[in-house]
Order: sequence, then C-alpha cells, then structure tokens
Amino acid sequence: MKFEFADKDILVVDKEKENEKSNRWKMYFDGAVNIHGSGVGAVVISLEGKQFPIAIKLEFECTNNVAEYEACIWGLKVALDLKIKTLDVFGDSALIIYQVMGEWRTRI
Repeated sequence: MKFEFADKDILVVDKEKENEKSNRWKMYFDGAVNIHGSGVGAVVISLEGKQFPIAIKLEFECTNNVAEYEACIWGLKVALDLKIKTLDVFGDSALIIYQVMGEWRTRI
C-alpha cells in the first residue's frame, strides 16, 4: 500500500515581509489522528526566520484533542530548550488556544 498526503511537500512557513521585523519567536503546532495512527508536528521560528521543525509519531491511542495537546506541549518543550523568553503560539484548536490563554478552563 502507498499512502499519499496532499501536504507532504510543505516544509516551510512563509516568512514575514522583509520590512516587518518581529521581536517575538513564533510556534505553529498541529496534531492528527487517523486509522493508521497519530502524530504531532510543530515548528518554532526564530527572530531571524530560522526554523526548528518537530515531528513525532505517537505510540499510544488518543483523540484529536490529545494529539493537539501533545503537539503544543512538544513545541513548548523545544522553546524551553532554546531558552526563548517571548513566544507567539499558533494552532488550529480553539480548545488548546483558549486554555493556554487562560480564557477557558477544564472542569473537574
């Protein structure tokens, strides 16, 4: 069997316009679950535009939300290892984003 992914050739995030300087590092994250397994990816981008990509195959069954959490966590771990002080985080999971911002909380 051969599996094709439409976005397999995407390796970089577009750089900001050259005349716009950013004073914050950026992190983009995403997690995915399908019948073949689950995985996470993130990319941390420096002030100069250098990219630090992360891709991990999860070795446990999980939901899409758990995969999104794992992607965010692994991206944040890399940011901590790089001793980043200021970081803008981007993802497509409203649940994760609002919890990280402190606007939503988990009920017990």
